[in-house]
Amino acid sequence: MFVILDRNSGIPVRKQLYDAITMKILKGELVEGEKLPSTRELAEKLGIARNTVVEIYEQLISEGYLETDHGRGTFVAGGNEGALESGLLSVQYPGGKGRHAGTGNRIDFMTGVPDLEAFPRKAWMRAIKESLHEAEDDLLGYGPALGYLPLRGVLSQYLMKNKGIHCSPEQVIIVNGTSDALSLIALMFQKPSGELMVESAVVSFVPDIFRTFGYSIRPLETDWQGLCTDNLPEAADGLIFCSPSHQFPLGGTLSVERRLQLVHYARERRHYIIEDDYDSEFRYAGAPVNSIYQLAPENTIHLGTFSKTLAPFLRLGYMVVPKKMSDGFRELQSNMYRRVGMHAQIALHLLFERNIYSRHVMMMRKRYKRKMRCITSALYNEFGDSIRIFGTNSGLHVAVAFPEPLFNAGSTGIFLKYGVSAELLTDYMIEKQAACDTLILGFGNLREDVIPEGAKRLKTAVCEISARQMCGDEL
Repeated sequence: MFVILDRNSGIPVRKQLYDAITMKILKGELVEGEKLPSTRELAEKLGIARNTVVEIYEQLISEGYLETDHGRGTFVAGGNEGALESGLLSVQYPGGKGRHAGTGNRIDFMTGVPDLEAFPRKAWMRAIKESLHEAEDDLLGYGPALGYLPLRGVLSQYLMKNKGIHCSPEQVIIVNGTSDALSLIALMFQKPSGELMVESAVVSFVPDIFRTFGYSIRPLETDWQGLCTDNLPEAADGLIFCSPSHQFPLGGTLSVERRLQLVHYARERRHYIIEDDYDSEFRYAGAPVNSIYQLAPENTIHLGTFSKTLAPFLRLGYMVVPKKMSDGFRELQSNMYRRVGMHAQIALHLLFERNIYSRHVMMMRKRYKRKMRCITSALYNEFGDSIRIFGTNSGLHVAVAFPEPLFNAGSTGIFLKYGVSAELLTDYMIEKQAACDTLILGFGNLREDVIPEGAKRLKTAVCEISARQMCGDEL
């Protein structure tokens, strides 16, 4: 396989190699079944790190361009070759521009968005096509209320293997994302005096959904380590929402001690815990911590989503409910005629069955870990010890605390003036504040080579905000 890397182009070697291999496959220069060089051989030939080649091969396998045969090597997968006529398409790089995940030249530190460029398009398209052949006639209707049974089966196995959650397929419900799951829970527990206790900083749709169903909202104290469990209210028979794996937006991971306190409190007061397993797949440091569901399966509802591990457009998520409640949720779901598209469920099942999903998550964990290092390094380079960065052990965002409450509604305009966007902690506070000292920065959909420039722009904007406040000027 002949590949030339241009080290003077300013384009990362990883990107050049990825594009070179995919173009050769799409043009038919590499055909189905053709064996590729080993990672060691190709790395030595190109004079690059073997890890770089390993990561590219893993990405191409997850996207359906390549496939492996254990003990024999890596081969070109079928269904891609000749998709482009040779010579009609070449890889073009916009001079000096990176993927900013924004508009124009703006660098957007948007939260909640994964690396969309890395979505395994080929593997997904192939699975979608095959899903029509896999589907029995009855599945072409509205489908089962709880979701495609084979998918629920592989999910229960995946949860046991990767999260230590023991549940049957009957306890797994496929939903249209987290908001759909929350609506279902709100309906299940709805009563005249219903109350949702929730972390004081949270994504706004959580309390909004429960308010729609008549619930009152009680914010619970939350700090950099997650939900505070020392002084929980005396209330009983309610719902508690928390994100213990990677609290959004503050970024903390709930300690074992706090988890045990929360579980004891919920049992004593007859509460149900809604555990949003936010970003748990992307943990970069420290040993895994038991999920709340592991500790209290009888009164915990565990929520998961594929929006971060794959892409938000899929609108696919799941919930694991206590065994005693599975019949009730099935009946409610049936009566509501709420269904998730069967073709997407069957396709996702195929990704699990072929180990494509697990390989993709593993590859993305490595990629996001590099991005996490990149953003923390860039921020400290610009701001030094004047800032504190929280939430660096996992996830696709960080919380950056400054010494003073510099930021208010007018700050957004200053950021945009310098070609960057950032979110304020106060945007997520249930009890709103006029100003805050913390920025919430997402990096999942930003390229590594763009992040340092984004940090520079943030520094310029923060300097202007600080100067204006010192002069008493309004933002």
